[in-house]
Amino acid sequence: MARFKIETTPIKNAIQALDKGAIQSLYYLMGEDQYLQQAFSKKLETVLFENDSIQKTVLIPDEMSSKEILDHLTSSDLFSSKKLFLLRNPNALKGKARDEFIDYINHPIEGHTLVIMQDEYGAKNKFLESLVKGIKPISCSTPFERDMIQWAHTFFNENKIQNVSQEIIKTLIEIAGDSLNHLKNEIDKLAISIDSDHEIRQNDIKQFSGWKRKFRQYEFFNYLGQRKLKESMELGLSLISQDTSMINLLYPLTEFFQELLFHKISRGTNGIKMGYTRLSPSVNKQLPQYANRYTSKEITLALKRLTQIDQKLKTSRIKDESAITEFIYATLSNG
Repeated sequence: MARFKIETTPIKNAIQALDKGAIQSLYYLMGEDQYLQQAFSKKLETVLFENDSIQKTVLIPDEMSSKEILDHLTSSDLFSSKKLFLLRNPNALKGKARDEFIDYINHPIEGHTLVIMQDEYGAKNKFLESLVKGIKPISCSTPFERDMIQWAHTFFNENKIQNVSQEIIKTLIEIAGDSLNHLKNEIDKLAISIDSDHEIRQNDIKQFSGWKRKFRQYEFFNYLGQRKLKESMELGLSLISQDTSMINLLYPLTEFFQELLFHKISRGTNGIKMGYTRLSPSVNKQLPQYANRYTSKEITLALKRLTQIDQKLKTSRIKDESAITEFIYATLSNG
């Protein structure tokens, strides 16, 4: 069965639209990079209010009841023509508030601008599916390395540091490339610690950078899609050793290879798009290229291995490190 892909607007396109004064009533920021979320929200705030006093309310379901949130959104104020609302984690809304929220999405109040922020990429239930259908999400996923390089140069330029070598940029991304906030903090810290005319060397980074990088799933899937054994093994083991488990990786791994198989089967056809994928937009975008690197048989075998791993994890004491190592090696080396 064909699947529905969540189409997102690149964050740079969304910000360019704000620069042109094209302000909408609803925005849906989807992705875990909080630097991008904050950059968009700050830009919107500047364009929306200009020289007026800022009327901004942050709505957090963990700290407010669903009813309180809906009351804020739907209440009109005769003395304030513009209001900005920032809603985090919409999936935490409960009960009939979800239906009322969807109704608000379909009929927003004039003068109210709502920014919805969802760290997790995807639409895992009917409520989030309804949001995606009503508002085209803006991608706020952490960029791939090639885009991280551009951001690193931007952060150095903000600190008035020029001519930084590619080797230094690469090292910083290896240390702090798990998020733009992390990368910016490391560059800001480095800039404060050295003179502006000082040539940055590897020892400077080692001296002032003590934060171990946290790898993201999308990076792992990128290497897996490219069939890069060494990098896939390194990131797979890093994910397991940080804050996830093989059980938690089974679902996205299965979905990844199911999507590859779908691209193999549906090539040249025009299937009706049904359902959603929770893979990140950067991975979704490259699925056709990844699929070209695998045969249908290799993908089918990978899915069978995942089923076997699931059974072993539930019935034996197989270690996560052994499970991910065996899967990656068998899938990328032997097909």
